[in-house]
Amino acid sequence: MFDKNKIKVITLDFDGTVLQSDKMWLSPRNHHALKECQKKGIICIPCTGRTADMFPPQFEDGSFRYWFTCFGARIIDTLTGEIIHKHSFTPQQSAQICRLFEGKGIYCEVAAEGKLYFEKEVMDNLWKYPVPPHHVAYMYTSGRPVTVYGKLSDFFLSQNIGLEKINLYGIPMDMFDSLKKAYESMDFVGVSLSEPVGIQVSDKPDLRVPAMEILLKRLGVTWENVMSIGDGMALDSLMIKNAAFGVTLENASDELKAIADYVTDRYDQDGFAKVVEKFIL
Repeated sequence: MFDKNKIKVITLDFDGTVLQSDKMWLSPRNHHALKECQKKGIICIPCTGRTADMFPPQFEDGSFRYWFTCFGARIIDTLTGEIIHKHSFTPQQSAQICRLFEGKGIYCEVAAEGKLYFEKEVMDNLWKYPVPPHHVAYMYTSGRPVTVYGKLSDFFLSQNIGLEKINLYGIPMDMFDSLKKAYESMDFVGVSLSEPVGIQVSDKPDLRVPAMEILLKRLGVTWENVMSIGDGMALDSLMIKNAAFGVTLENASDELKAIADYVTDRYDQDGFAKVVEKFIL
């Protein structure tokens, strides 16, 4: 059994873990639990596939100093603006990834340099595409999406930019299997599935633990000082397995539950707050 007094860091996933079903907001109870942890001096680190531009509003109040974004491809010190760690695909690899979907009328968000890039055709015709509900506010009110004229592959090559992750949503069924197989054949990417009918392409999962260890070293702690909570086998399992106290939720797969030290209530029933109140506070 872990020693709660040794827990100095909590890493937490967003969707299916601490956010409500709207994927935008913490419930009042989860929000309170996080603030109580911070009062105890525990550093709470959001660990997500999202870019910094897509963080929920409650995490932008300055109290969450360190952001582990794009599955660890970019770790940010939001107090100083320092990029503590960055790992992106090469421009050549980025172009190879983009060529599989560009020009095919597929809604895709391309994360690079902390921003989201889109094909012009997609931005001009958003009404045609399955924009995830929790992304709508970002698309229409943030003013931050970057529109790329011409091919994304040419853009990343010409600008010498490496992408960090892509999200493909609403892929036509007649394209889904071939796209999935094509990405899985690339030996330099990790592939996971998302809803609805989506594919995420990012770093290989085994690169996320070394990325987190860079931040833990900066903070002067080790995995013995970490509680980690998440719901995704592909995305969260290695963090949960390495932490002194690895937690998942009832909405997770049986495979992930078998790895975790503890299974708390569902994400939409304040599972995060319940486990923190029971073991940490």
